[in-house]
Amino acid sequence: MAIRAFNRITFSTLAVLLFLSVIVLFTTVSYCPKFSLQNPPIIIQNISLLGEPYVYANEVDFRIVIITLNRPQSLLVLLESIEEIELDGDSASLEIWIDRDRQGQVDSNTVDAAISFHWRKGPTRVYVHSTHVGIYGQWILTWRPKSPASREIALILEDDMSVSKYCYRWLKRVHGFYETSAMFAGATLQSDTVLSHDGSSTPLKGQKNHTVFMYKCIGTWGFSPKPAVWIGFQNWFRINYQNKEFCPCVPGISPTKWYKNFKKQKREDSMWSAWFIYYAYEEKLFTLYSNLKSYNNDLISCLSINRREKGLHYDGQNKETHCQLLNSWKENYVDFPKHVTKLDWNGKYIDSY
Repeated sequence: MAIRAFNRITFSTLAVLLFLSVIVLFTTVSYCPKFSLQNPPIIIQNISLLGEPYVYANEVDFRIVIITLNRPQSLLVLLESIEEIELDGDSASLEIWIDRDRQGQVDSNTVDAAISFHWRKGPTRVYVHSTHVGIYGQWILTWRPKSPASREIALILEDDMSVSKYCYRWLKRVHGFYETSAMFAGATLQSDTVLSHDGSSTPLKGQKNHTVFMYKCIGTWGFSPKPAVWIGFQNWFRINYQNKEFCPCVPGISPTKWYKNFKKQKREDSMWSAWFIYYAYEEKLFTLYSNLKSYNNDLISCLSINRREKGLHYDGQNKETHCQLLNSWKENYVDFPKHVTKLDWNGKYIDSY
């Protein structure tokens, strides 16, 4: 009798465990509903860059570089949007770089989120830094073109972004059209909020019949640098960053005020973009922006959206949705003007430069 009772308890326990396993399985599937079970990511632990930008072994048509620290849920939202990107038959690779905090700890939930994603459209690699590198190291050191003439298109994304499935199609055509321009620093997907940096916060837009415009300031919400410019910036940064007296401060613009305020708070290491802004200012470079919101006169033509998650520059309390991601394509979106509109810091047209 005792044996039979024990068997009944065992079978009952097994049934409960089986039921719970099924729940966990379905929860996992619903958590990552669009992720492939093929192409598992390669995990590269404790990578040490030693201040040198990372050069990938192979070149691809499109390389997506994601930088993250400790926002696993936000990372998964970004990865879901990346799963939908149209590559039009081109090769691609996904590189996910996970930083450590200032105490040298890595967020295990973020690592788990990264390795849960099996991209169907190319290899995925997950890199865990051996030490804390901060936003400077994440942005400046995680992609180095093989040469200034490289045709590889890179897109650097922080983990609080979502991107349109047509972002690569647009970037490919932009780089192909403007790569020979001496003023072309790269292209940005930033389009939900684009404001002037002279202090007036004027909304920026190009001519109504143009699908793009150029602006003096980088847009960091999905930036795709021109390879030659990025190499030049990395080389310049390496030299000038060593000079503790040097201030990457363009006169009279808001980013300079932000950087100086951060410096007073000993937080200037949270604003890497000040260095690129200054470099572009010295080299007379412009970043290319989409003008599709103005061109289409709608709020459903964004190439990216910043979800403003809690982090270095947002508290996560005032998330805004300024537009929706572009979800339909027309070839005239990449009918670019040869003489593109260039905007000054205040958002006004520049006749000559």
